[in-house]
Amino acid sequence: MMFSSNQILKVSGSLSHRNELESALEFALKYSGQANNMQQEEIDRGCKLLYQITEDGKYCIGWGFKKIPKGWLEYPFKFDIDIVSRIIRQYIENFQVERETLDGSYEKGFIMQCINTCTSTQKDGIKNPFYGIVYFKPYTCFYSK
Repeated sequence: MMFSSNQILKVSGSLSHRNELESALEFALKYSGQANNMQQEEIDRGCKLLYQITEDGKYCIGWGFKKIPKGWLEYPFKFDIDIVSRIIRQYIENFQVERETLDGSYEKGFIMQCINTCTSTQKDGIKNPFYGIVYFKPYTCFYSK
């Protein structure tokens, strides 16, 4: 299984519920077929799960095979969904909640969206998006009264 080049996947969630971000990342990796690259035999073959942070604040997860594509970075540890989810959560927690004048409550959240692949050197601030899987960015969850 893998994402089509024009796949639409967009998930929002709360940071106050610990497993939402982790579950979203796990789903995206499984659905895209990239979860297989976390298996030791695939790592030994040269498969890598990578990351990049764009200038506009997207935390991107991508892949590589033997070489690391320009603009992407290798994790200094074996990729682990729990650890990477915590890193993304901590990154997103640094952003402020945007409040509107609506009556209700607000809390920090995230949006996870698949990266539409193309062979451009950069699209939507993502370098070499062909190697992208998903990105995360801050989101304000609103709960109306």
